Amino acid sequence: MESLLEVRELSVSYRSENRAPVRAVVGANFRIAGGEVVGVLGESGSGKSTLAASLLAMFPLNAAPDSGSIYLEGKNLLRLDDKEVRQVRGKSISLISQEPGAALHPTIRVGIQIEEVLRAHCEYDRVERRNQAIKLLDSVFPSEVERIYRSYPHQLSGGQRQRIAIAQAIACRPSLLIADEPTASLDPVTQQEILQLLKKLQAELKLAILFITHTPELLEGFANRVFVMYAGEIIESGRASEVLQSPLHPYTRALLGCRPALNSPHDPSQQRFRVIPGDPPDLTVSVNGCAFEPRCQESLRVCRERIPGVTALNEYAEVRCFKFNPENGS
Repeated sequence: MESLLEVRELSVSYRSENRAPVRAVVGANFRIAGGEVVGVLGESGSGKSTLAASLLAMFPLNAAPDSGSIYLEGKNLLRLDDKEVRQVRGKSISLISQEPGAALHPTIRVGIQIEEVLRAHCEYDRVERRNQAIKLLDSVFPSEVERIYRSYPHQLSGGQRQRIAIAQAIACRPSLLIADEPTASLDPVTQQEILQLLKKLQAELKLAILFITHTPELLEGFANRVFVMYAGEIIESGRASEVLQSPLHPYTRALLGCRPALNSPHDPSQQRFRVIPGDPPDLTVSVNGCAFEPRCQESLRVCRERIPGVTALNEYAEVRCFKFNPENGS
């Protein structure tokens, strides 16, 4: 399929005085096709949110790309100036953040906040903007659209605020929607409601979605493919069903193994949760071998001596591990 987004050798670091750079994303390479749903899975600190911000060219003051390119519909976003990037954000690519309360202005009615997105990118007059905002709210709320339109963010629940953020994100019919842990701050019932809404909108609007999460269950039956990140690297990628059911990389297996069993005791004091031994790596320190090797239960001698390269196992599956190709490293 033709690529909508293509990321080539992207590396991003955070820098501060008197400290070595933090390598948050390292050598990312991937493509996303139009209408495809791709999940990004990993622990906190693995580089998922930095990757999301990079795709929008939204770098904090202390962060910058070290190398690489990000092509969206043929345009390299890292080569655009500020004005050109603002024309792309919200129109061709948009973001749903983890905390909708922080993404919405507290003193502006939510309907007007949706209209502001339309004002920035669409040639609508005031009446048309209001009509479009109402239509967008109708697409994400089952009822009470007029009341929601007039409400301030503090008058809405967390799930309702997230629906407003989704309405803003799809207002201009973007080609790619980045959802950065959009259900993390919500209760389980609301999580499922938001996930079902995203599924519905993806099917109706033919959206491509990059869905970032640390919860594998949210990707089952939703994502077409899954990328697994560790220490800023994509260490495994493949069809979602294969990665989630038959993971290849030792880290992916360990991560999925941390999920509570369905037959766990209801009494929390009787539950024993699996954990990955050891600590996540210090991303300010360069290592000679595999970043996961100190925590890996299956490490080889070569894992301590060289950095594993990417081994392509078939058209979809890739893994960064010496178990699959002992010679593929640097």
